[in-house]
Parts: sequence; C-alpha cells; structure tokens
Amino acid sequence: MLLNLAFTTSFLVGIVFLLTGIAKVIEPWKFIRHIAQLGLLNQALIVSTSIAFIAIESALGMALILGVFPKVIIPLSILLLVGLSILTYWSTSTGKTEDCACYNGWLEISPSQSLILNFIYISLLVVAEFLGKYQVTVLWQWVAVLITFITSFALAAGSLEYMQNSSRPYIDFSPLQKNKIWQLEWLGEDSKSLMSGSVILVFMSPQCPQCKNWLKVLKFLQRQDDLPNVAGVVALSNLDEGQDFVDNYALNFPVAVVEQELYKKLRIEAVPTAVVLEDGVIQDKWIGSMPVWFVDKIRQINQR
Repeated sequence: MLLNLAFTTSFLVGIVFLLTGIAKVIEPWKFIRHIAQLGLLNQALIVSTSIAFIAIESALGMALILGVFPKVIIPLSILLLVGLSILTYWSTSTGKTEDCACYNGWLEISPSQSLILNFIYISLLVVAEFLGKYQVTVLWQWVAVLITFITSFALAAGSLEYMQNSSRPYIDFSPLQKNKIWQLEWLGEDSKSLMSGSVILVFMSPQCPQCKNWLKVLKFLQRQDDLPNVAGVVALSNLDEGQDFVDNYALNFPVAVVEQELYKKLRIEAVPTAVVLEDGVIQDKWIGSMPVWFVDKIRQINQR
C-alpha cells in the first residue's frame, strides 16, 4: 500500500513537470521573455539557457513518471522546486515579473497560488522519497529520459525558430485566427468600426520599441485612401494614459484603451501584433514585424 502511494505521488509530480515542459516547448518565447525579465543572465545566454531548462524539466518529468534513479531524481526535483519557489517570491515581490511562468500562461494563477502548488508538489515528493522502494533502473528507462530531453530541446528550438522566421507560432491557440469573425464583445463599442471595410488593428504597448517603429508607417497608412484604415489597441490602466500615448506620437488613427486581461484572453503574447480585417473577418495576423510584401508595397506608394 505504501509503495503504491509513493509511486503515485512521484508519478503525479512527474506528470506536472512533463506537461509544463510541453507547454514551454510549444511557446518557448514566453518562457524566454520571462527569463529575460529576471535580469539574472547575460543577454547572450538567455535563449540557450531557457531552451536547456525546458528540456531538463521535461526529462525530469519523464524520470519521475518512470521511476528512474529515484534516490537522486526525487531529491533533485525537490531542490528544483524549492529554488523555483524562492525565485518566484523574489521576482514577483520586487516587481520584475508578474507570475512564476511555471505553466507558461496555460494556467492563470497568482504568485501565492504558485507557491502553494509548489509546496504540495514538494510534499508529494517527500512522501515518495521516504516511502518508496524502487527497482533498479534499466537501460530502456534511461533511453526514454534521454529521448525526452533531446526531443524537447529540438522541438523548443524549432518552435522558436519558426516563430522568428514566420512571425507566427507553429501552433496558434489564439482566438485571432485567419477566417474567423471578429467578436464585438472584444472591444465593445470600438468593435463596430471594425466590422466593415478593410482595417489593420494593431495591439501595442507604449513601452515597446518595435511598436514605436511601426507608428510612422501606421500614420502613413491612415493617410492613404486606397489602403486599409488603421486602429490601435493599448493595455493601460486608464483613458488618460491612452490619450497621452496618442498625443505624444501625434497619432492620426483611433486607439482603444483596454485592460491587460483582454490581451491574455486573445493570447497577445508579443507586441506589436496586428490583425488584418475585411468586413469583420480576420484575413491575416502579423506578430512582431510586417510581412516583406507589405513593406515593399508601402515603399512603392511612398516613392510616387
């Protein structure tokens, strides 16, 4: 009975590790951004370290599930959870980050809830450590863990490269999908102007350098009768901040001020993000950069 309990507790924590690793494999840029916000690593090491951590997390999960070398893996997992808990408390209490990034945005929890969950995981592993009596680890189990590490590393790196090259995730969970209809409730009254004609709607942040680079192009677009209209969205705490943003950059297009929750709901993970609408239907989505063909078109019009 006790042996079954020890196996179950280790197995459950392993499942959590593996699932959180998979979440980071699918969208590694979110975890990389979180690591960058901590400010603990040299800029050149952030990407490689983040990808390596994702692979290690996934491999640890598989090791716990299979019961690989438990006398080392379980204490190591406990130490990792303790270290991550300390890091979460420090980063969120100092304002460097808003959350732990443990679940990569798939599970929205507060820092306090994250610490409580970590305590539960640690408790489960302590039970497994003191009650478990495991069989000798065999070769195929080591191979499974190694394959998990290599696969996770390769997939995370590939997912990041695809995002960088195509300006879109390989697997997109956002409701802002091509051929989907824009939902009126997303922007309330401001949505009505998006339901007819051609509109480029840009999600921005006043703190985003790339967004500021876009503004000159967007203002140019708004002045052209034969090009789509432009509208902007910023997540700010009040309307006055939004008006300051408009005034500071002399914007000639409307900008809606929303709460950060809308960005999370629409899975706006990076800014600027633009959606191209035609009569309220999403035709395309750009993340981080405008497509080359569109930039070339702007240049040709500007040179007339």
